[in-house]
Amino acid sequence: MGITPRAQRNASRTIHFIVAATLGTYVYAPEHVSDPLRPFLMFVGIPLAVLTGTFLWKQALFRRVARRAGQGPARTTSRAEAPVSSTRDAG
Repeated sequence: MGITPRAQRNASRTIHFIVAATLGTYVYAPEHVSDPLRPFLMFVGIPLAVLTGTFLWKQALFRRVARRAGQGPARTTSRAEAPVSSTRDAG
């Protein structure tokens, strides 16, 4: 059982909102308050905001790629690979 698309979307929105609120605090807070946030935002906050934002934007594409990856390689049969049947009699 996997997580539903709605739950994925809600989790991604929540994370994105928390990171955005932290970024807003960093931008608008006085410098002595925002200095401790700088390493967190540089190494965690901004990359996480980019990932969750991209996921929210392209969720359908990510789900389609994940579904194809879970199916394994596609089975295609071309004419060159088709088995050759012999119509010739052995006798």
